[in-house]
Amino acid sequence: MSRDTSDRTRPALPRPRLRREYVPQIVGAFGGLSALSLVVWTVAFAAVIDLPGLLLSTAFIGGPAVGLVWGSYRLERSGIEPSRYGRILQWCVGGAVGFLAVNLLTMIFFPWYNLAGNISWAHFSLNSGAIGGFAVGYVEARAIQREVEATAATVRADQLADERELLMYLNDLLRHEVLNSSQIIGGHASLLHATCDDDGVRDRLETIERESEELVDVIDDVRAMLDANREPDARSTVDLTALLTEQVAECRARFDEAVIDADLPEATRVSGNEGLKWIFSNLLENAIEHNDTETPHVRVTVDERPETVTVIVADDGPGIPEEDRATLFERKSTNHGLGLYLSRILANRYGGTVDLADTGPDGSVFVVALPHASTAAGDETTGDEPLPTTD
Repeated sequence: MSRDTSDRTRPALPRPRLRREYVPQIVGAFGGLSALSLVVWTVAFAAVIDLPGLLLSTAFIGGPAVGLVWGSYRLERSGIEPSRYGRILQWCVGGAVGFLAVNLLTMIFFPWYNLAGNISWAHFSLNSGAIGGFAVGYVEARAIQREVEATAATVRADQLADERELLMYLNDLLRHEVLNSSQIIGGHASLLHATCDDDGVRDRLETIERESEELVDVIDDVRAMLDANREPDARSTVDLTALLTEQVAECRARFDEAVIDADLPEATRVSGNEGLKWIFSNLLENAIEHNDTETPHVRVTVDERPETVTVIVADDGPGIPEEDRATLFERKSTNHGLGLYLSRILANRYGGTVDLADTGPDGSVFVVALPHASTAAGDETTGDEPLPTTD
């Protein structure tokens, strides 16, 4: 005879568990029901409750009940993770049951002289224990939450420090190894190209030169990205006038055919560091390289205000096609490469903005807004020294 083993093989049904996110509603509901019950039994025993007794009951029973309702409201908005709600509920229930048990034991040996007094005493014990336990659980949960957040912040800070150290190493590696090697390759290719008479070899040398120059540009972009990832010192400032003067001078030297006018103040400082030069280097290069006129004309002006310094870079090029404007500052922009994408990242990093203000057949206007460094901050900072001015 076979035995029925279905009970053995049947999986046990999971026990229903209290969902922790409902704990604030449960605590609030308990407080509300407790306040309601106070009203009910007060009405029921109105004949034997005098005014002082009514006031004491309202204060010592109704007060904790209202406190539980308010506590549930605060708990939902405290930022404490719901995973710790269960612990708070345990403290609340434990406090209510424990304090009630102690007072019930006292009531057995020293009862009140009437039923209304005993009910009031028990109700007071229940509410006071509940609000006391809730307070202990809430404070404990908040302390644990802060400790966890502090630990996470410390770990994250250590990770960021390690990441920045790695990025600094990669930046140095690109600068001293890859960039130097690329420039050496390009330089030797240029020397050979100047002395070579074989057209086929000259074509290959031109390819090496061109690819070497493009590789150098890519390395510069990557270095700019690495620089952007370094958090600037909040107190560091830069002499924007000196920085713009240097960038304009460099572009004039690189692009002989271009005319660059600069209307700059005598000196103005902005929050940031030397990485700001990438923003204006990219904007000036784009203004010239994407200009199909015989003599590209670019004008740089500065509008200085108490809180911001605005730099306007305007050109007389053909303008930016409408279909390219929406993606102009995106990484995959095909019309302007990584330059404008990097410019926006860097501007955001320094608390500023860069935008296309106007574009059309008469040219384009880009506007860069940067936080103005206050006089006090400029006097106190020792972060970045002003960049040298190049005539």
